[in-house]
Order: sequence, then C-alpha cells, then structure tokens
Amino acid sequence: MGLLILKTMKLWMKQENKSFKHGASGHSSCLLPMFFLFIFSCSRSNPPLASPPVEPVLQSSSTGELFLEAIPESLGVPVPELFMDQPLELAPAVVLPDWPQSLAIIKSGEHPLWFEFINGVSETGLDGIRLVTAPADALLNDFVPWPLARNASAMLLHDERLVLVVNREGFLVAQAAPLAMPQVADVALYRIADRTYWDKYTVDALFLFEGNPTALLYRDSFFIDSTVNVPDPRSFALIRGNPIPLEQEVPAFSLLPVADDWDLDSFRQGPNGAWYFRGLQQNLSKIQYFCAQSLNMPAEAVSLGVFMNSARPETLDAAPPVLGAALEAAFRQSDSSMNIATIISPEFAYPRHFSSGSDDVENLVELSGYMTDKIAVALLPDGRGIGACIDGISIRVTPFSLSALPQGFVYTGVGPIGDSALLVSWEEQQDLGIGAAGFMLIKMPEF
Repeated sequence: MGLLILKTMKLWMKQENKSFKHGASGHSSCLLPMFFLFIFSCSRSNPPLASPPVEPVLQSSSTGELFLEAIPESLGVPVPELFMDQPLELAPAVVLPDWPQSLAIIKSGEHPLWFEFINGVSETGLDGIRLVTAPADALLNDFVPWPLARNASAMLLHDERLVLVVNREGFLVAQAAPLAMPQVADVALYRIADRTYWDKYTVDALFLFEGNPTALLYRDSFFIDSTVNVPDPRSFALIRGNPIPLEQEVPAFSLLPVADDWDLDSFRQGPNGAWYFRGLQQNLSKIQYFCAQSLNMPAEAVSLGVFMNSARPETLDAAPPVLGAALEAAFRQSDSSMNIATIISPEFAYPRHFSSGSDDVENLVELSGYMTDKIAVALLPDGRGIGACIDGISIRVTPFSLSALPQGFVYTGVGPIGDSALLVSWEEQQDLGIGAAGFMLIKMPEF
C-alpha cells in the first residue's frame, strides 16, 4: 500500500515483519534498511549552518536569577536569552497559577537557541533538556531504533499551548511567557514528566481526550526482548496544575484488558474522524484490529484491510484553503513527487496527514506543519518552509528558510508559541535509528 504516512510505515514494518529482531545497542546491529524510508547518512564533521554558531555564557544577575545568553559571533543583532527559574520567592513573575514551576523562561531572537533531549539533568540544571551551540555539538549518542530513542514523538496545539510528547520521558509544554515580562521573555517551557515509568515504554500517539492532551504508551518488543509487562496504565493525560502525567482510562480500549496481556501498539485517527487501533497479545501471538467512532465508547473489531486503509493521508482538496496553499507550495519545493505532511492545529484532536498524491514511496519526503486561524506553515525536513496567510480575500504565500542542519539531521515538527516564536524539533537519523534529538526556538518569521 503506497499511501501510508512515514511513522505508520515504521510501525507496520515493526509489527508485520516478525522474523527480524536485533539488539538495541550500537549502530549497525539494530537497524533494518527499508526501501520506503527516506534514508539519511550521518556526519558530525563540518556541518553547514545558515547562521553563525552561538556560544552560551552562564551569568548570574543581581536578582538571583540565572540565565544563559546566546551570543552570536561578530553579530550586532538582538540575541536570545534563556532564564532558568529559581525558587518562587526569587522569581514570582515566571510562575503561572495553573502549571508547576516552569523549566525555563526564554527570549527568542533572530538566531536559534538549540536544545537536545537528555536522560537526566544538564550541567545548567535543566531537567530533560540541554542547551547546545548547534545540533552537531549534541552528545555523541549511539544510534538506537526510533522506538527506544528520546525524541519529540508528536505535537499538538491546544489551549494556546504547544504540547510535545517526548519519547521515554513525558510532556514538554511551550507557551507564551507571562504578560509581566513581554520585553524580557516570550516563551515559557514546562516539563510534566515521569521518567521512571515512561523510560520503559514507547510513545505510540498523542491525541485529545476529554479536552486534555493524552499520550498512549506501549511495550516495544520488536527491537529488544522486553522483560517488562505491558504498560498499566497505558494512557496518561496532561492536566493543568499537575507536575506529572495523570493516568487516563479510555473506554474505547476496554476490549483490550491489560490483565490479559493486551498491548495497544498502533493508534491513529482516520480521515473520516474515527479512531483505529491494533491490539497485540504477544503471549498468544494474537492480533486484533478495532475502530471506535468515539473514544468514550467501546470499539468494534474491524478487518486488517479497514485498518490499513485508515492510514491513507488526505488529498490537498480536503485541506482548508490557507493550509492547502502552504502545502501546495511546499510540495512544489520538494525534490520528490511523494510528499506527506503531518499537520497540527487547535482544530484537530490528532495530527492530520496530507499527501501530494504520488505512490512513489521509494522517494518519500515527510513534511511537518501547523494551521491556526489565519496562518498555515509547511516545513520540509531540510528547513525550507512556506508560510501562508489570509490577507483580506486572498491568501499570501511567503517562503522562508531555517538554519541548515548538518548532514544526517532533519527537522521533524514545527509549531507556534503565541505570536512571537516557533519551536522546531530535529533529529539525527540513520536508517531506522536516531542519535541526537532535540528542538530549537527562534523568532517567528514574518508571513
């Protein structure tokens, strides 16, 4: 089947090719080449950058706050700043009443601030992330299969916040900084995570359920011989005021009880709005496929063919006009006739996928993007992008370009933070493996 989205392809490879299993460590021993993946080479030497590198400098202010200031070499332009919270009495302006203490308060600028995901606390005290001068300066992580890597697994736009779910980690929330400090900072980051529990499992999906971003976890048993039980609970919600993800029971999954060793390892919303998922009872080598019109009701069993067809991306005809204009222009920029874009929006309970219509899966290019009230953005993995804006009765299309990445690195997702900044996730990829991964923050381009 030619019109599967890239991640669905990865999932189907994992699920259906049961005769192949490798260890999780090292580079070559754990990676399976696939003819339908966009294959990347890996190189950390002499990375091409579109903007000069920045060197973070740790300083201490008179108020007791710590901040990192990224200073572009030989540039007389405004620079981005990162403020790390101190206890409440030292920085009351950076704590919002509906969230835990913020992880960082940031001022975006014309030059990007780069962060990588890490397992632990960085030398500057950031939990789960580390500031680096550029992606090529990230830690030299071994390539591991993508289900085992720390990376931005998915994004959602919800309640004026950009929500990321970080594999093996938890939620990372980005939103506009408190109004008390608009001239000082415009981005606030919040970490709502449970590394102890999540580190054993892989994120399958991020979706809205009962008004809350909800993550679904599963036990990866393809790349490793997992000794852990299926996740119980398997679903976790991001709920205001809570410092960790909260257990969330989804009625649609009731036919797959954890007590009977049912794992739920492939979940998505189809173009028709229904929800589709697959259950795996590994101890009995049993597989079942389900469809639910509502996640608040028990699902019904469906055939393999129905489940596979639910992965078909939508055509551009189904996209709202402003999004269609951005995607059409971005697809024209692509070097391939086969393009699939993953789009988030406050209007979507799950990312929607749009295709250029070709069946040339050997040259598949995966784009990312978002749509808000009047703006849509589509981003190619190399950083070339298109912004579309409703201008009166017409739509204005504007190309833009992010910093070039080193060879073997790609941009994987993009979302807005208020009206002032963009967050863009990135990964170092090789076949089915991921090395370093993280995100960057930059001032919003003018569309």
